[in-house]
Amino acid sequence: DQSVVEGEVILTPIQRWFFERNFDHQHHWNLSMMLHAPKGFDLAVTEQVLQKLLSHHDALRMVFRQEHDDMLQYNQRELTEPFSIISCDVSKAQDVKQAISTYANEYQRQLNLEKGPLMKVICFHTENGDHLLIITHHLVIDGVSCRILLEDFMSLYHQAEKGETMVLPPKTHSFKEWAEAIERYAQSQLLKNQKEYWAAIENRPFTTLPVDHEVKERKVADTKAVKMQLTEAETEHLLTNIHLPYTTEMNDILLCALGLAVQEWTGQSHVHVQLEGHGREDILSGLDISRTVGWFTSMYPVVLEAKPNQTIADAIKGTKEMLRRVPNKGIGYGILRYMTPSEPSVKHVQPEISLNYLGQIDQEVTTELFGPSTYDMGRQASPESEAVYKLNLSGLVQHNQFILSCSYCASEYEEQTIQQFIALLKEKIRSIITHCLAHQEREFTPSDFSAADLEMDEMDDIFDMLEEKLT
Repeated sequence: DQSVVEGEVILTPIQRWFFERNFDHQHHWNLSMMLHAPKGFDLAVTEQVLQKLLSHHDALRMVFRQEHDDMLQYNQRELTEPFSIISCDVSKAQDVKQAISTYANEYQRQLNLEKGPLMKVICFHTENGDHLLIITHHLVIDGVSCRILLEDFMSLYHQAEKGETMVLPPKTHSFKEWAEAIERYAQSQLLKNQKEYWAAIENRPFTTLPVDHEVKERKVADTKAVKMQLTEAETEHLLTNIHLPYTTEMNDILLCALGLAVQEWTGQSHVHVQLEGHGREDILSGLDISRTVGWFTSMYPVVLEAKPNQTIADAIKGTKEMLRRVPNKGIGYGILRYMTPSEPSVKHVQPEISLNYLGQIDQEVTTELFGPSTYDMGRQASPESEAVYKLNLSGLVQHNQFILSCSYCASEYEEQTIQQFIALLKEKIRSIITHCLAHQEREFTPSDFSAADLEMDEMDDIFDMLEEKLT
């Protein structure tokens, strides 16, 4: 359906998670992008492009209203007034970088969930061109949506520059239709079959991470970050040939290293970790959301196992098999938790550590007119908001180097503690790279076949038996 979407929209699991957390200053919880045009942006053209994006991508016109105890999500048919860009000349500022950062922090605070629109665009004019900051509330956008919007923005801008009619590819199914389909899926037997799996995860004994100082609450204002990075050669290995021996993926390696590092740090044999997925899994037949903007992210817990004297090979294979057993890449966890009735006595696990691998962001779209800006986009979440995790790990590849950032609360941890932990994690990643490069033979695990319910030792027995017969 290519018509304009209007009306109430069911809250999806990740949106329900957001409102359940009851963050301070909920209006200020954003995702942002900033583009740099050395020759400047034509603001009249840019406004036309943004108006087209807001018309085409229906979720960008959402507003949220509290009614009694319920939060309602409503898709407006059109904006109450024409969308306009804020023009900000900082070319005469003594410190342009600082001026943009100051203004960006101010504008990040100005979205309003009830009034909308949940997007604000500022064009900073400098002597080296224009920097276009696009701020959007996280409730209506995610990482995949950012890429869709970026590609559409660039396509429309080029069309308008040439005087062509602005045209976008046809819409895929709307966020409204997806939310309705998820609600139907929540009642399905397919989803109910996952209950036992997720109950087992939540019922595992919980390992609490050690801290330097006890705190009553964690605030975004009090967070700091420690980073580490690999060399270009190590990153190249991490992205390619180290996956051959055990048929692994990036998350297998990062989580294996994390499990080993946490075990060495705490002495505990297992730990709950929160993972994120893009949430656009193919669980609903007939629905295509490949070009749909909205917040689809799925969040789900896993349990990392690591024993003191475990070999790297066993650790890799164990982590890989654990991840392959996660049903539909974890999307069912949030649906069961937030869209199906549960017993009041059920206690949901709240992992203290989160890991999110964002991929290779240096593959961003760059054209002859503009590319990514290097200036600060401001605080994406209110300083008064809760920082959810003790350790929030985020990995990406930029300029051919793997970078891992660990965000933590400075009143809870000394910086030296986190630096030591990150150094330990880096050491484990390097150990895995070294091991895999030296391991010539391919080793299969149950998930490589249609026998995922086999345990590793059963799999080894089968291969030993085959080897005996062949010799």
